[in-house]
Amino acid sequence: MESKNGNTGAQFVSRKKERTVIVGSAVLIIAALTVAGLYVSSLSQQEDIILQDLTGIEETTESEFNSVLEEELEEVEDADSSTVENPGRTGSGTSSTLNSSGSISSARISSTVNTTDTLTAESVTEEDLLNEETMTDELFAETVEEMMYSFTGESMIWPIAEEYEILIPYSMDSAVYFTTLDQYKYSPAMVISAEVGTPVYAVSAGKVTSRYWNEETGWTYEMDLGGGFAAYYGQLDYNTMEKEVDTYVAAGDLLGYVTEPAKYYTLEGPNLYFEMTKDGTPVYPMDYLEQD
Repeated sequence: MESKNGNTGAQFVSRKKERTVIVGSAVLIIAALTVAGLYVSSLSQQEDIILQDLTGIEETTESEFNSVLEEELEEVEDADSSTVENPGRTGSGTSSTLNSSGSISSARISSTVNTTDTLTAESVTEEDLLNEETMTDELFAETVEEMMYSFTGESMIWPIAEEYEILIPYSMDSAVYFTTLDQYKYSPAMVISAEVGTPVYAVSAGKVTSRYWNEETGWTYEMDLGGGFAAYYGQLDYNTMEKEVDTYVAAGDLLGYVTEPAKYYTLEGPNLYFEMTKDGTPVYPMDYLEQD
Protein backbone atom coordinates (compact mmCIF):
# COMPACT_ATOMS: atom_id res chain seq x y z
CA MET A 1 0.00 0.00 0.00
CA GLU A 2 2.76 2.42 0.86
CA SER A 3 4.58 1.49 -2.38
CA LYS A 4 1.54 2.39 -4.46
CA ASN A 5 1.13 5.77 -2.77
CA GLY A 6 4.84 6.44 -3.24
CA ASN A 7 4.59 5.76 -6.98
CA THR A 8 1.58 7.99 -7.28
CA GLY A 9 3.39 10.85 -5.55
CA ALA A 10 6.40 10.45 -7.80
CA GLN A 11 4.25 10.54 -10.91
CA PHE A 12 2.50 13.67 -9.64
CA VAL A 13 5.85 15.40 -9.06
CA SER A 14 7.12 14.33 -12.51
CA ARG A 15 4.00 15.66 -14.24
CA LYS A 16 4.26 18.89 -12.32
CA LYS A 17 7.83 19.33 -13.51
CA GLU A 18 6.82 18.63 -17.11
CA ARG A 19 4.06 21.20 -16.88
CA THR A 20 6.50 23.66 -15.40
CA VAL A 21 8.97 23.06 -18.25
CA ILE A 22 6.20 23.37 -20.84
CA VAL A 23 4.88 26.56 -19.31
CA GLY A 24 8.39 27.98 -19.01
CA SER A 25 9.13 27.13 -22.65
CA ALA A 26 5.87 28.71 -23.73
CA VAL A 27 6.70 31.85 -21.79
CA LEU A 28 10.13 32.02 -23.40
CA ILE A 29 8.66 31.53 -26.87
CA ILE A 30 6.05 34.20 -26.25
CA ALA A 31 8.72 36.56 -24.91
CA ALA A 32 10.91 35.91 -27.97
CA LEU A 33 8.04 36.55 -30.33
CA THR A 34 7.18 39.72 -28.45
CA VAL A 35 10.75 40.98 -28.70
CA ALA A 36 10.86 40.10 -32.41
CA GLY A 37 7.60 41.92 -32.97
CA LEU A 38 8.88 45.00 -31.20
CA TYR A 39 12.06 44.90 -33.29
CA VAL A 40 10.12 44.61 -36.55
CA SER A 41 7.83 47.42 -35.44
CA SER A 42 10.84 49.57 -34.60
CA LEU A 43 12.36 48.96 -38.05
CA SER A 44 9.06 49.85 -39.70
CA GLN A 45 8.89 53.10 -37.75
CA GLN A 46 12.47 53.95 -38.70
CA GLU A 47 11.67 53.31 -42.38
CA ASP A 48 8.65 55.60 -42.12
CA ILE A 49 10.81 58.31 -40.56
CA ILE A 50 13.45 57.92 -43.30
CA LEU A 51 10.79 58.10 -46.01
CA GLN A 52 9.34 61.21 -44.40
CA ASP A 53 12.80 62.79 -44.25
CA LEU A 54 13.48 61.97 -47.92
CA THR A 55 10.08 63.30 -48.91
CA GLY A 56 10.81 66.47 -46.99
CA ILE A 57 14.19 66.85 -48.65
CA GLU A 58 12.66 66.30 -52.11
CA GLU A 59 9.92 68.82 -51.42
CA THR A 60 12.46 71.34 -50.10
CA THR A 61 14.78 70.82 -53.07
CA GLU A 62 11.93 71.20 -55.55
CA SER A 63 10.73 74.31 -53.75
CA GLU A 64 14.21 75.85 -53.73
CA PHE A 65 14.71 74.97 -57.41
CA ASN A 66 11.39 76.58 -58.37
CA SER A 67 12.37 79.67 -56.40
CA VAL A 68 15.75 79.92 -58.16
CA LEU A 69 14.08 79.27 -61.51
CA GLU A 70 11.63 82.12 -60.97
CA GLU A 71 14.49 84.49 -60.02
CA GLU A 72 16.53 83.49 -63.12
CA LEU A 73 13.52 83.97 -65.42
CA GLU A 74 12.91 87.41 -63.96
CA GLU A 75 16.59 88.31 -64.67
CA VAL A 76 16.23 86.97 -68.23
CA GLU A 77 13.15 89.13 -68.81
CA ASP A 78 15.07 92.17 -67.56
CA ALA A 79 18.01 91.33 -69.86
CA ASP A 80 15.69 90.71 -72.82
CA SER A 81 14.14 94.15 -72.47
CA SER A 82 17.51 95.92 -72.79
CA THR A 83 19.94 96.18 -75.72
CA VAL A 84 23.70 95.65 -75.88
CA GLU A 85 25.64 98.20 -77.89
CA ASN A 86 28.00 96.86 -80.56
CA PRO A 87 31.40 98.12 -79.38
CA GLY A 88 33.00 97.84 -82.80
CA ARG A 89 30.41 99.56 -85.00
CA THR A 90 30.73 103.32 -84.96
CA GLY A 91 28.56 105.91 -86.58
CA SER A 92 25.81 103.39 -87.31
CA GLY A 93 23.99 103.27 -83.99
CA THR A 94 23.79 99.52 -84.39
CA SER A 95 22.68 97.48 -81.40
CA SER A 96 21.62 93.90 -80.86
CA THR A 97 18.99 92.52 -78.50
CA LEU A 98 19.78 89.35 -76.61
CA ASN A 99 17.13 86.67 -77.05
CA SER A 100 16.52 84.57 -73.95
CA SER A 101 14.84 81.72 -75.94
CA GLY A 102 14.06 79.91 -72.70
CA SER A 103 17.67 79.61 -71.62
CA ILE A 104 18.24 80.36 -67.94
CA SER A 105 21.87 81.24 -68.66
CA SER A 106 21.00 84.06 -71.08
CA ALA A 107 21.11 86.61 -68.27
CA ARG A 108 24.68 85.60 -67.52
CA ILE A 109 25.53 85.82 -71.23
CA SER A 110 24.09 89.33 -71.30
CA SER A 111 26.32 90.26 -68.40
CA THR A 112 29.34 88.76 -70.18
CA VAL A 113 28.68 90.68 -73.39
CA ASN A 114 28.18 93.92 -71.47
CA THR A 115 31.69 93.64 -70.08
CA THR A 116 33.23 93.65 -73.58
CA ASP A 117 32.45 97.29 -74.41
CA THR A 118 36.05 98.34 -73.85
CA LEU A 119 37.69 95.23 -75.34
CA THR A 120 39.38 95.19 -78.74
CA ALA A 121 40.03 92.37 -81.17
CA GLU A 122 43.69 92.31 -80.15
CA SER A 123 42.85 91.39 -76.56
CA VAL A 124 39.99 88.95 -77.19
CA THR A 125 40.61 85.52 -78.68
CA GLU A 126 38.18 82.86 -79.81
CA GLU A 127 39.52 80.61 -77.06
CA ASP A 128 38.47 83.18 -74.46
CA LEU A 129 35.00 83.30 -75.92
CA LEU A 130 34.70 79.52 -76.08
CA ASN A 131 35.33 79.35 -72.34
CA GLU A 132 31.78 80.69 -71.88
CA GLU A 133 30.04 77.30 -71.64
CA THR A 134 26.56 78.77 -71.99
CA MET A 135 27.12 80.27 -75.43
CA THR A 136 25.27 78.71 -78.33
CA ASP A 137 26.90 78.60 -81.76
CA GLU A 138 24.65 81.38 -83.05
CA LEU A 139 25.19 83.67 -80.07
CA PHE A 140 28.93 82.94 -80.13
CA ALA A 141 29.15 84.00 -83.79
CA GLU A 142 27.17 87.19 -83.14
CA THR A 143 29.31 88.10 -80.13
CA VAL A 144 32.58 87.45 -81.98
CA GLU A 145 31.37 89.59 -84.88
CA GLU A 146 30.55 92.48 -82.55
CA MET A 147 33.98 92.29 -80.91
CA MET A 148 36.07 91.68 -84.01
CA TYR A 149 34.52 94.32 -86.22
CA SER A 150 36.26 97.12 -84.38
CA PHE A 151 37.75 99.19 -87.25
CA THR A 152 36.83 102.86 -86.84
CA GLY A 153 39.11 104.46 -89.40
CA GLU A 154 41.95 104.91 -86.93
CA SER A 155 45.56 103.73 -87.39
CA MET A 156 46.13 100.21 -88.68
CA ILE A 157 49.34 98.22 -88.49
CA TRP A 158 51.41 97.69 -91.64
CA PRO A 159 50.79 94.46 -93.56
CA ILE A 160 54.52 93.70 -93.79
CA ALA A 161 57.15 94.25 -91.12
CA GLU A 162 60.24 94.34 -93.35
CA GLU A 163 61.69 97.24 -95.32
CA TYR A 164 59.57 98.13 -98.32
CA GLU A 165 59.17 100.50 -101.24
CA ILE A 166 55.95 101.70 -102.82
CA LEU A 167 56.34 100.48 -106.40
CA ILE A 168 53.00 101.84 -107.57
CA PRO A 169 51.13 104.31 -105.34
CA TYR A 170 47.41 104.59 -104.79
CA SER A 171 46.08 107.14 -107.25
CA MET A 172 42.46 107.65 -108.21
CA ASP A 173 42.80 111.35 -109.08
CA SER A 174 45.36 110.92 -111.84
CA ALA A 175 46.79 108.03 -113.85
CA VAL A 176 50.14 106.51 -112.84
CA TYR A 177 52.60 104.47 -114.88
CA PHE A 178 52.54 100.65 -114.78
CA THR A 179 55.90 99.39 -116.01
CA THR A 180 54.85 95.87 -117.00
CA LEU A 181 51.74 97.11 -118.81
CA ASP A 182 53.67 100.09 -120.24
CA GLN A 183 50.70 102.34 -119.75
CA TYR A 184 49.20 104.93 -117.45
CA LYS A 185 46.06 104.10 -115.52
CA TYR A 186 44.35 104.69 -112.22
CA SER A 187 45.61 102.68 -109.24
CA PRO A 188 43.05 101.73 -106.55
CA ALA A 189 45.74 100.05 -104.44
CA MET A 190 49.33 100.31 -103.26
CA VAL A 191 51.80 97.90 -104.80
CA ILE A 192 54.42 97.38 -102.08
CA SER A 193 57.78 95.77 -102.80
CA ALA A 194 58.39 92.55 -100.86
CA GLU A 195 60.71 89.60 -101.35
CA VAL A 196 59.24 86.16 -102.04
CA GLY A 197 58.53 84.56 -98.67
CA THR A 198 57.81 87.85 -96.87
CA PRO A 199 55.10 87.29 -94.21
CA VAL A 200 51.90 89.30 -94.61
CA TYR A 201 49.82 90.31 -91.58
CA ALA A 202 46.23 91.47 -91.07
CA VAL A 203 46.22 95.27 -90.78
CA SER A 204 43.09 95.21 -88.61
CA ALA A 205 40.63 92.79 -87.10
CA GLY A 206 38.01 91.46 -89.46
CA LYS A 207 36.46 88.52 -91.25
CA VAL A 208 37.64 86.65 -94.35
CA THR A 209 34.86 87.10 -96.91
CA SER A 210 36.66 85.69 -99.95
CA ARG A 211 39.81 83.87 -101.04
CA TYR A 212 40.18 83.92 -104.81
CA TRP A 213 42.48 83.96 -107.84
CA ASN A 214 42.74 87.11 -109.97
CA GLU A 215 44.95 87.39 -113.05
CA GLU A 216 46.11 90.84 -111.92
CA THR A 217 46.53 90.35 -108.16
CA GLY A 218 47.12 86.58 -108.05
CA TRP A 219 45.79 84.73 -105.01
CA THR A 220 43.99 87.32 -102.93
CA TYR A 221 42.22 87.65 -99.60
CA GLU A 222 39.21 89.92 -99.18
CA MET A 223 38.57 91.03 -95.58
CA ASP A 224 35.55 92.76 -94.09
CA LEU A 225 36.88 95.17 -91.46
CA GLY A 226 33.51 96.46 -90.32
CA GLY A 227 32.06 99.93 -90.60
CA GLY A 228 31.86 99.58 -94.39
CA PHE A 229 35.63 99.08 -94.75
CA ALA A 230 37.22 96.20 -96.64
CA ALA A 231 40.86 95.24 -97.32
CA TYR A 232 42.42 93.22 -100.13
CA TYR A 233 45.77 91.39 -99.90
CA GLY A 234 47.10 90.13 -103.26
CA GLN A 235 50.14 88.29 -104.65
CA LEU A 236 50.06 85.67 -101.87
CA ASP A 237 51.32 82.09 -101.96
CA TYR A 238 48.18 79.94 -102.00
CA ASN A 239 49.84 77.14 -100.02
CA THR A 240 50.34 79.52 -97.09
CA MET A 241 46.82 81.00 -97.07
CA GLU A 242 45.41 79.03 -94.15
CA LYS A 243 42.55 81.37 -93.19
CA GLU A 244 39.28 79.94 -94.50
CA VAL A 245 36.30 81.99 -95.65
CA ASP A 246 34.17 83.21 -92.70
CA THR A 247 37.22 83.01 -90.42
CA TYR A 248 37.68 85.88 -87.94
CA VAL A 249 41.15 87.37 -87.61
CA ALA A 250 42.77 89.85 -85.24
CA ALA A 251 45.14 92.64 -86.17
CA GLY A 252 48.61 91.17 -86.66
CA ASP A 253 47.41 87.63 -87.53
CA LEU A 254 49.57 85.95 -90.18
CA LEU A 255 47.67 85.69 -93.47
CA GLY A 256 50.31 84.10 -95.67
CA TYR A 257 53.54 84.82 -97.58
CA VAL A 258 54.38 86.78 -100.72
CA THR A 259 54.97 84.73 -103.85
CA GLU A 260 56.07 85.49 -107.43
CA PRO A 261 53.98 88.29 -108.96
CA ALA A 262 51.13 87.81 -111.40
CA LYS A 263 51.76 88.75 -115.06
CA TYR A 264 50.55 92.33 -114.54
CA TYR A 265 53.57 93.03 -112.29
CA THR A 266 56.40 90.89 -113.65
CA LEU A 267 58.70 93.87 -114.25
CA GLU A 268 57.84 95.48 -110.92
CA GLY A 269 59.01 92.29 -109.19
CA PRO A 270 57.63 90.47 -106.12
CA ASN A 271 55.17 92.62 -104.22
CA LEU A 272 52.14 92.83 -101.97
CA TYR A 273 49.02 94.22 -103.58
CA PHE A 274 47.13 96.08 -100.83
CA GLU A 275 43.82 97.81 -101.44
CA MET A 276 41.19 99.34 -99.15
CA THR A 277 37.61 100.33 -99.88
CA LYS A 278 34.88 102.14 -97.98
CA ASP A 279 31.36 101.11 -98.99
CA GLY A 280 32.88 99.66 -102.17
CA THR A 281 34.84 102.77 -103.16
CA PRO A 282 38.69 102.69 -103.09
CA VAL A 283 40.26 104.84 -100.36
CA TYR A 284 43.86 105.92 -99.71
CA PRO A 285 45.39 103.29 -97.38
CA MET A 286 48.01 105.70 -96.06
CA ASP A 287 45.23 107.67 -94.36
CA TYR A 288 44.72 104.70 -92.03
CA LEU A 289 48.08 102.96 -91.78
CA GLU A 290 50.40 103.83 -88.91
CA GLN A 291 53.17 106.15 -89.98
CA ASP A 292 56.82 105.68 -88.95
